[in-house]
Amino acid sequence: MDATGQPALTRRPDPFIVVGKVNGRDEAARAASPAEALSRMLGWLAADADASAVWYLREDWPGPVTVIGRQAPGTARESRRCAHLFPLEPGTVLRGAMTAGCGARLRLPEIEWLPLGAGMPCERCLVGVCRNPRPRLEGGRR
Repeated sequence: MDATGQPALTRRPDPFIVVGKVNGRDEAARAASPAEALSRMLGWLAADADASAVWYLREDWPGPVTVIGRQAPGTARESRRCAHLFPLEPGTVLRGAMTAGCGARLRLPEIEWLPLGAGMPCERCLVGVCRNPRPRLEGGRR
């Protein structure tokens, strides 16, 4: 058991970190999702007109993570609100906007974060995922 009362093996660490300067103090917080990280960051910025904040996938995370987001309701016509794939490398600082696998650039406050499998996928983002060569079948040829 850990300090939260959960078995240590089932509790997963939060993959995202939010850091900033708010009211003259350095701040840092962990976040379980991009939505939580962005909410924390925007809260800090709203609390102090001179605040600065960024978020990132932890430097010690074992590898890249792909998150899914689309334009938030009211920022684009429904037909243009497809789900984009945003590849994140550990330690890469995120602020202002993010660029999807297809090249679309969305401002952070205008992104609606989605769970896996939600939303109409962006075909151009999927092309990058589907570029992997077809696996070789055992005993067969490519």
